[in-house]
Amino acid sequence: MRNLIVKTFIGCVFIGLPTFAACTALTAATRSNTAAVQPNHASSRTKVKTIVPAELKWNKAPNLTGVQNAVGVGDPTQPELYAMFGKMKKGAQFPAHSHPDARITTVVSGTMYYGVGKKFNAASLKPYPAGSVVYTPAGTSHFMWVRDGETIMQETGFGPTGLNITAKLR
Repeated sequence: MRNLIVKTFIGCVFIGLPTFAACTALTAATRSNTAAVQPNHASSRTKVKTIVPAELKWNKAPNLTGVQNAVGVGDPTQPELYAMFGKMKKGAQFPAHSHPDARITTVVSGTMYYGVGKKFNAASLKPYPAGSVVYTPAGTSHFMWVRDGETIMQETGFGPTGLNITAKLR
C-alpha cells in the first residue's frame, strides 16, 4: 500500500496537478480508499483495458440540455478507480453540484468554463482550454458552462461516485 501512495503522489506531480495541496489531498484519498479496498490481483480490475473514442457509449444526462456522459474504464458505482467522459454542446450549462468523491477533470477539447459555489454564477466562471486540469475535492459545489463550442472532458475519480445538484440554473 505504501508503494501505491508514493506512486499516487509522484503521479500527481507528473500529471501536473496545480498545487501541492491538491496532490496531497489526492494522495490521502488514495490512502483511505486503498485501505478500504484491496483488489484481488487476479481480478479483471488489474487487467489492461483500452478504449478509443468510437467505442464510447454516450448517454444523455437527464434533465440537462446538451450534456452527455460516457464511462471509459472502471465502474463509477463501485469502490474502484474510474474514468468517465462528459460532452457539452455550445451553450450548455451544468448547475451547481457536488460529488462524494474527489475528481480530476481534464479538458480534452474545447473550453470548459468552471466555477466554485452553491449557485451558478457566470461572473465567477474561469475558462479552461484543452489540456487544462482541474482538481475538485469531494463535496465541493461547482458548476460549468460551455460558451464557445462543444467541449469534451475526462473525469477521473475513485468511486463510488454520485451527483448532488445543489441549485437549479439561475
